[in-house]
Amino acid sequence: MFNLKTTVIATVASLVIGIATGWSANGWRLNAKIDRLMAEQSQALVQASKEALTESARLQKVKDDALNVANAIAQENADAANLARTELERLRLELADSTSIARATCASTRNRATALSIVFEQCATRLTEVAKEADQHAVDSRTCHAAWPASR
Repeated sequence: MFNLKTTVIATVASLVIGIATGWSANGWRLNAKIDRLMAEQSQALVQASKEALTESARLQKVKDDALNVANAIAQENADAANLARTELERLRLELADSTSIARATCASTRNRATALSIVFEQCATRLTEVAKEADQHAVDSRTCHAAWPASR
């Protein structure tokens, strides 16, 4: 009935079909694994991009808020400086007006000299305080600059 040749051919054919089927199934399994890994990588990349964008927006807001505060302080300082300049000019004009001193009584001249002494003392005291604060600020600024790694 069956001869050996037919049996061997059938066995070899079955073996070849089995190997081809196994090879194909293993390829599908590995391709599915690669596809899953690529999908996970894509999701991780999307998540990291979202987190980076969120952090960037947060840092941008912090920077914007700091700039707004700094601009408000700068405007307040400019307003105060303008007010001080106006007052200084008024005092300068008043002091330069020698006719008011010539017409003044002795008591009013003494009162004026006393007031000027008090104002001068207050100015000198405040000037000393401002100089001390400026020196401390300069020290703090140099310390921060020296401690910051990017400045080297």
